[in-house]
Amino acid sequence: MADNYVWTRREDETSPAYEAFRTYLGMGASRSLSKLAGELNKSMQLLAGWSSKHDWVDRVRAHDQYLASAATDGLASQMASARDDNLELAATLRAHLTNQLAIAMQNRDDPSVRWSQALAAMVRLEEHAFRLKDDPKTSQLRDRAKELVRRLEEAGRQ
Repeated sequence: MADNYVWTRREDETSPAYEAFRTYLGMGASRSLSKLAGELNKSMQLLAGWSSKHDWVDRVRAHDQYLASAATDGLASQMASARDDNLELAATLRAHLTNQLAIAMQNRDDPSVRWSQALAAMVRLEEHAFRLKDDPKTSQLRDRAKELVRRLEEAGRQ
């Protein structure tokens, strides 16, 4: 709930003080009370008093850390999802390759060309497993691996 965040309005904080804080918060890394004073046409003394009374520096720091953490958590989640999808595709490709190799050996066929191409694609995909899905190289590898899986499945049905 938003009320638990230290950058939300405090009970003893007036509307003008909180609006000044919100403006200060939105100024980003270049924020300063002197810039805020100029932007809001308020005295430095008034803003310094509000800042001290309502712990603006600590609240802004907590807000900035929260935003950085949220961005990092989102990236970590995307990377984990991409890794899982890539490794699942590599496992599917490996299973098809194992099956096709067994069939080729049973039929005494030479699977070396198809096998080596598919194996190389699988290894490259696993090497890139931790890259994000929107990485161009990983996208190309995933497309090639999917095409190989499709071909292997098609060959298995024949």
